[in-house]
Amino acid sequence: MSRVKGKVAIVTGASSGIGRAAAERLAEEGASVVVSDVDEKLGKDVVKGIEKAGGKAIFVKTDVSKEADAKKLVAATVKAFGKVDVLVNNAGIRASGPVHETSLADWEKIMGIDLRGVYLCSRFAIPEMLKKKQGSIINISSVSGVAGDYGMAAYNAAKGGVTNLTRNMALDYAKSGIRVNAVCPGSIRTPLLESAYHELGYDKATKSFNAAYPPGHIGEARDVAHLILFLASDESRFISGANILIDGGITAHTGQPKFESK
Repeated sequence: MSRVKGKVAIVTGASSGIGRAAAERLAEEGASVVVSDVDEKLGKDVVKGIEKAGGKAIFVKTDVSKEADAKKLVAATVKAFGKVDVLVNNAGIRASGPVHETSLADWEKIMGIDLRGVYLCSRFAIPEMLKKKQGSIINISSVSGVAGDYGMAAYNAAKGGVTNLTRNMALDYAKSGIRVNAVCPGSIRTPLLESAYHELGYDKATKSFNAAYPPGHIGEARDVAHLILFLASDESRFISGANILIDGGITAHTGQPKFESK
């Protein structure tokens, strides 16, 4: 398979969940992948798996909220592979609570990783893309970036920022050959979501989330990875500025109650 053969892709937050699935899927289709994460052990495990499958990958330890780390990530990519074609801004965390129960420390941590990290990694990757007048930036937002949740103030704010930053970047760099899109997943089975399930009561949360989604179940990380691959490939060359929902249809619902016919 060679849908992104010859391309160089950076994936942040790639040690697990959607990031890992995206890194593996891009490598399967021929990209050289830079696995970026704060978790060095898990990140290197992802690299080993990609190499074992015949792909090319390196690991770069990165805290995307830090300017020096974001700059180092792009520099290491260029040193290893000579260019940057694709940037997947996936690194993110979540925290619950309404505004009056959200500490400033938690607010700033979420903004730093989920929103500032997108800005910083893009800031250093874009000049490399400008050199070749081409590139694809894929920001991982969320359904929580296009609609609100109960008790998720900081997360909603950060992902909403990602959603509109995506539109801005798409406009600013369209004539330079750089496409910018956001992927907005609903609930996806990842370690991050699993931890939330345990906080809420695993069995109850599993049942409630599955019931909320029209297909009767939540998504898998590889479902999102397939969309990321499409946006990274030249198949999506006329798509930019889009915030694409991948949510099993949950946002198609008005929220009104369902009545079964007699």
